Parts: sequence; C-alpha cells; structure tokens
Amino acid sequence: MTDSEFISCFPGHKEKIKILLAQDENFREVAEDYMLCKKTLEKLKRTNKGSLAQQYFETLEELKLELFESITK
Repeated sequence: MTDSEFISCFPGHKEKIKILLAQDENFREVAEDYMLCKKTLEKLKRTNKGSLAQQYFETLEELKLELFESITK
C-alpha cells in the first residue's frame, strides 16, 4: 500500500492521515486491512462472486468507518 493510494480514499484529510500513518501503528494496520479488502473486493466484482463480494463490501465499510473515526478525532 502506498500512502498516496490510501490518502486518495479519504479526500480532504491528507495531513491528518499522514500524521496517523506515521505515528499510530493501529491506524496503519487498519489502513492496510482496508486497502487489502478494497483490492480483493475489486477482484471479486470482476469475477462475479456476488455473495463473497457483499461480505467484503460490508467489511470494507466497517473498516472505512473505523478509519474515518480516527481521522476526525
């Protein structure tokens, strides 16, 4: 995962994300999980694995919410 790739997922929060990625190990781990989930979901959508894609979508939304809560603290 590149920082810029992740930062582009949360426009308008670039500086806060840079700080969190540099200083918060838990945030970094959740960010990595988020990007892995996002990439897997994109692959599943291309292969028409509907139910599995739905599970990944739900997980992605949960991770996104957790990250957004950390960003906006």
